[in-house]
Amino acid sequence: MTAVLYNILSSVLPILLFLVSGYALGKVLPKVIVHSAVRRITPVVWIILFVIGLESGEAFSSLAAGLNILKHASVYAFTISVVVFLLIMPFNRKPLAEDKEPSSWAALWHPIKECLIAFSLVLIGAFFYRLHWHENQLGVVVFNISYWLYVLLLLIGLDLAQVAISRSWLAPRVLLIPFLVMIGSMIAGVLISLATGEQLAVALALSTGFGWFSLSGALAGQYLGDAYASVALLNDLMRELIGLSVVFLLGRNYANSSIGVCGATAMDTTLPFVRKACNYEYVPTAIISGLILTVAAPFFMLFFLSFAEI
Repeated sequence: MTAVLYNILSSVLPILLFLVSGYALGKVLPKVIVHSAVRRITPVVWIILFVIGLESGEAFSSLAAGLNILKHASVYAFTISVVVFLLIMPFNRKPLAEDKEPSSWAALWHPIKECLIAFSLVLIGAFFYRLHWHENQLGVVVFNISYWLYVLLLLIGLDLAQVAISRSWLAPRVLLIPFLVMIGSMIAGVLISLATGEQLAVALALSTGFGWFSLSGALAGQYLGDAYASVALLNDLMRELIGLSVVFLLGRNYANSSIGVCGATAMDTTLPFVRKACNYEYVPTAIISGLILTVAAPFFMLFFLSFAEI
């Protein structure tokens, strides 16, 4: 038990250190510098996706292996999305005001394009695996995913420091949504473990990435190997696409459930669709839910990964 606690603390403390350091810097640095740094989040995510693909190259070495990873990820993504949506169903309510701004299918192109870029970068990384760039001394440093993950967490902390939270945003009905997402994700993990025979700790870890695909892929790869890195990444990418679809199609009548399905992406990628489909009054719920789940994801994953038997 002592060894497990040590592993949890040694993994969580660097995550916490970089998040808190980024947040603290975001409060004291000039806005111009912070905004410039935050714009680097996307390139860093792209590098992480490329490195995940590079490290997963062997796992995608055959069509059968690739299809197995895709099937594995699909089971997680759809199970988690359905369980979370149904669990939050009793807490949906009608919007206080009608929002006449129509949803646009064309507006879906931007987030879909981002997901396609993410898939492409992973595939490009898997292709470059055959060049063995990551096996020389320079490659070991440049393509070390831990370093890039810490850079990402520092930038995320800077970004979170810019969120101005009103006291009304912390009402119990708002805080309930991320709490139910956490519970629903863990219930889904238990169901997946029972149905597929997946190790419970692994199933719970992969179920609690909450849609933060660059983080979940990196952490799963460090603890479980390259194949699970791909499963975690594809799982959370699929969850983002499912979240977009659910918000667009069902958000008006089932706003809280739709926001819950979006997970951590509710505060960024899917936020414009929450505004359009669910009404503006749900924007604080989306931001707070996404914020809490973004901060919680590494701690939940690391906690469960520390119990996984590899």
